Amino acid sequence: MRSIILICSVLIFGTLSGFAQNYQIKQITTMNGQRMESTVYVKGLRKRSETGAFMGIGGDVADIEQCDLKRTVKINDKRKIYYIDPFEVETPATPATTKPTAATVKPAPMVKGGVVTYVSNIVDTGERKQMFGFTARHIKTSLKVESSPDACTKSNMTMETDGWYIDLPEFACPYSPRRNTAQSPETQRGGGCRDRIQFRTTGTGKLGFPLTETRTMTSDGMSFSQTTETLELSKKTLDAALFDIPAGYAQITEPNELYGPPDLTPTISDEEKVEKTRTDGGQTLGVNRPEKKKPGTVRIGVYVPTNRTTENVSATNLQAFLILRLIGGTVDAVAVSSEADASAAQCDYVLTSDISKLKQSTASKIGGILGKVTNTDTSSAQKFDAQVDFKLVALSDGRTVIQNKSSGKTDGSADKSAETVLAMEVQQVLSAVRK
Repeated sequence: MRSIILICSVLIFGTLSGFAQNYQIKQITTMNGQRMESTVYVKGLRKRSETGAFMGIGGDVADIEQCDLKRTVKINDKRKIYYIDPFEVETPATPATTKPTAATVKPAPMVKGGVVTYVSNIVDTGERKQMFGFTARHIKTSLKVESSPDACTKSNMTMETDGWYIDLPEFACPYSPRRNTAQSPETQRGGGCRDRIQFRTTGTGKLGFPLTETRTMTSDGMSFSQTTETLELSKKTLDAALFDIPAGYAQITEPNELYGPPDLTPTISDEEKVEKTRTDGGQTLGVNRPEKKKPGTVRIGVYVPTNRTTENVSATNLQAFLILRLIGGTVDAVAVSSEADASAAQCDYVLTSDISKLKQSTASKIGGILGKVTNTDTSSAQKFDAQVDFKLVALSDGRTVIQNKSSGKTDGSADKSAETVLAMEVQQVLSAVRK
């Protein structure tokens, strides 16, 4: 098990494990042509991690592990806000004070699955070279995951890694900053289908911190590669202020408030007098419009998109996204909830949208699973197949002006993927109303 975790320890973005006191490490990770820069600073019992934007996502929040205070501080320097996430320190279990009742959920029956086998191999090529003042060793590793025909989890994946590694002192944090993942109700009840997991390890190579690394992963006919390159590794005295909360920053109580919604605002002239309101943290985006329609404009009433998928997306945010994208030139748009609303708002058309497909790709799912194993955030590497079905109807006579669908393979979160296909929808709608 330990060797498997070592092999996977830098999957997707490369977890920059802790180092000795007063170190600075800067790396570039490239995946599918996209580049992301990461920097880690270490000083005593504190570590600061900064990760650049990847595929247009993230890049605004720095994580500071304050081991002396048993907490992680997440800071958004652009917005001057921070969130405190206490470490989960184990405490002695206390006896239960309540007795089971008749309402206690009975364990669900467990279905026995098959066998999932992890086969790992670590090979030291014997090659050595000097890198950043360290003696680096050339190591090649492989990991193969095989599922038996009767296994609940179907996974036939291979991963090959080639890199140069060095030994660095481990960041000495006496407490774990990672939170334990809550068990699902099915797991708590003991039900569901369960496979038997087994491991086989060969080779005697020793890994370590990767200075350069190339990883190729293949699963179900799909493959992707990732490379990591170290730009800087230096031992220097770092400013203590880099590892603390700056003066004047405001504390927030919800971590999602750290990440504001993407900038969806189109270019709009002052003459249109459009008031746009936006709340942070993924909350509702609002668009306030004049009640009277401007002469010479076409107004579209936009319904809240429906979602027929199992992915959780913000329907009101998607409605606001459509409105902001539709507004421009002689085209106006307002939020409506009924045909009566549309008539009262002097709409010429009403637009309905239905997210009919929002499915995470197989490679993305595997990356997420291995990310959980290694406590690596792989959210920004997600890939989705998305589709929206939409219809534009003329309010005057009920005529269907356009009825079509937009689909594509997109990168990012479920919300981001939905926005991508909605943007395609907007282009078709604008073409139809401007004819």
